[in-house]
Amino acid sequence: MKNLLLVLMLFSALQSFSQKKIYYKDIVDDCISVASNDAAVLDDIVYNCIRDKYISNYDFTSIDGKTISTNQIKKPIMLFAASSRYAPFRGEIPAINKIVEKYNDKVEFIMLFWDDEAAVKKVSDKLDKRIALVASKEKMKDRSSLNVSGFIHKLDYPSAYLISSNKRILDFKRGALAPSKKMGWDEVNKINEEKLEAFIQPILK
Repeated sequence: MKNLLLVLMLFSALQSFSQKKIYYKDIVDDCISVASNDAAVLDDIVYNCIRDKYISNYDFTSIDGKTISTNQIKKPIMLFAASSRYAPFRGEIPAINKIVEKYNDKVEFIMLFWDDEAAVKKVSDKLDKRIALVASKEKMKDRSSLNVSGFIHKLDYPSAYLISSNKRILDFKRGALAPSKKMGWDEVNKINEEKLEAFIQPILK
């Protein structure tokens, strides 16, 4: 009987330990050192450093002066990391706008920029007004990284974090297509929309 009780106590302790929340902010600096272009390295980073980690509260200030506190958001969140200088970000804008139009009632959309406020305002007219646009006040030495109100992103642009209503990061994506000599806007929009549509599905269930 004593042995059974000991086993049950040990099982309970292990279960409690396994359910302990790990916060993204506490591990990001040590866990993500470079914005690697190697797919295997990126998969490893997403699995070990991002997915299933939790976000703490962030108070973002949008370019129109509104404060967005993540703790106050009851819906799931799609958090974008962007730089207006990058062609793939500009190429993804039409697809992002369609996703926002389709799911704005179910998902909160926030976009953090590497750019300062003046640069964000220049691109804001191309983005759906329901996206909270947040400029960077701190320039990091590595242009593939940003720090906005304490949220650190280190994996280049455009990227997106898929965050559940209980603030757990369910998934992460990086990259998008931009028009080129080989691919026009129609094909680019179709592929970008399909990828975003598939990406957002887990928080709609």
